[in-house]
Amino acid sequence: MTFHPQMISNIEGISLLDELRFRRWNTAITDLWHVECDAQAGGTYVSRAPLLVAILDCVGSTKVHLRTPNNCYTAQDRPLGCLHYIPAGMEFSSEFLGGCRLRHLDIHLDVDALENDLDRNIDPQVLETPRLGFCDPRINSIVRLLADDLEHGMRGSQMYGEGLVTALTAALLDPTPTAEPQRKRGKLAPFHLRKSIDYIEQNCGRTIRLDELAQLTGLSQSYFCSAFRESTGIPPQQWQMKARVERAKDLLKEGNTPLAAVAIRVGFADQAHLTRVFRKIVGTTPGAWRREQCT
Repeated sequence: MTFHPQMISNIEGISLLDELRFRRWNTAITDLWHVECDAQAGGTYVSRAPLLVAILDCVGSTKVHLRTPNNCYTAQDRPLGCLHYIPAGMEFSSEFLGGCRLRHLDIHLDVDALENDLDRNIDPQVLETPRLGFCDPRINSIVRLLADDLEHGMRGSQMYGEGLVTALTAALLDPTPTAEPQRKRGKLAPFHLRKSIDYIEQNCGRTIRLDELAQLTGLSQSYFCSAFRESTGIPPQQWQMKARVERAKDLLKEGNTPLAAVAIRVGFADQAHLTRVFRKIVGTTPGAWRREQCT
């Protein structure tokens, strides 16, 4: 089946300056966007497939903020050309504080094709964990080469492009640290941990912002995220995925609810997203799991 990524977006104050350029590879689709952003422009986005985004050029005195439920990134924090990884089905947002013109490259990843190409399964925790602003000189160079292929209609060989995409994927799976590792922080107090887990599980069907969880404990967002991982072994967003799967199991036991409806009710983007996460956490598909419960 041909890979067809879908992006649901709601934008304001952003307009195209040039036609969208895209190219299909065996393991990904690359899109090159050239847009103009008004002051206070922004938008929210949900991608059906895992997404890599790189801001290539930004002309104008502006700050670009990118946010996922557990992360916030300002473009000035790292050099242009660095990557931002957004898991499938996760809502993320952009905010522009000042007008600008920018180019950005989007890379929609076909996980099944990548795993087949790599001849191994990709770590599900990597796939489900957002990462904003990771970069090294290799990444910057690869991103520019892919963008140049689209910008100038170079139409490089398929093998050449696939090699670039594979190199980018390797950088995502095993990134080279660009800064000293942060000092290891302590765990959450037991009552803070219980309060946080209860909140995540009660609200797992919607987007939970990191600042909501941090406010529950009176900690900073960065400290909370580090302490939660130290306490549980996984980040808050991954715990939310597990909570959604448990809620999906309850609905599946009822036996009559269509899988697509189950996916929407527990907060996944669609049935395919539910199936992928469910299989990685439980080890089987939702349909197979439900059949097992009925035997």
